[in-house]
Amino acid sequence: MNKIISVFIELPQAHVIATCLTLCIVSLLLYLQCIKKWSFKKVSPYPFLFLPLSIELVYQISALIDGTWSYKTSLPLEFSYITSLSAFAYLFCNHNKINGWLYFAGIWSSTAAFINTIMFGTEAWYIFLRYYGHHGILLFFGLRSLFWGFRPRSSDYLRSILLTTFILIIVHLINSIIATNYMFTYSRPNGSNFSQLMPEWPDYLILILSLGVFYYTVLYFIGRKKTKSLKVK
Repeated sequence: MNKIISVFIELPQAHVIATCLTLCIVSLLLYLQCIKKWSFKKVSPYPFLFLPLSIELVYQISALIDGTWSYKTSLPLEFSYITSLSAFAYLFCNHNKINGWLYFAGIWSSTAAFINTIMFGTEAWYIFLRYYGHHGILLFFGLRSLFWGFRPRSSDYLRSILLTTFILIIVHLINSIIATNYMFTYSRPNGSNFSQLMPEWPDYLILILSLGVFYYTVLYFIGRKKTKSLKVK
């Protein structure tokens, strides 16, 4: 227990401030949409859908200009970034399927990124923008789908687990080819995070996957709970 508490105590002050600011923005957007009935039907959805891509482009261009870009760390191959960019699929795919994916993967990855972190608080502004921007978007879309009346089905649950596993396998193969560590499939991340309390690879990776399935399961039953739906007209 003391080790778990120490992870929270050691969180960088900049991370705590940025997380609180991100949560305030997400809460404001959810309030406007779910309470004030501020709908995508009244406001164009395109700024929201293109926001993940815009954030990623700003990061990539800034990293190139700043001379910090590297294929080992700068490609959008982290699970959160892949999931955030997938919000663009709203334009082409069945909304219920995308809602299911963003509900499970979005809430899971954003929650994990906020309660612990790989950030040290000394990163450049564009790294902050990328990290908190993507995770804020994921939390917004994940909670928004639930507040708008989305209720996950068993097919959404299973599809999300399978897709998460598929992404992990593909990224692991990419890591093995280009000698990188995206999604931390080869070694634990640095920073104030709970992976430091876990065993070494590959045991920690198996544990992370197990925790992910457990979290998805919890989200499934929370989402299935018969509560009053908040739907935007």
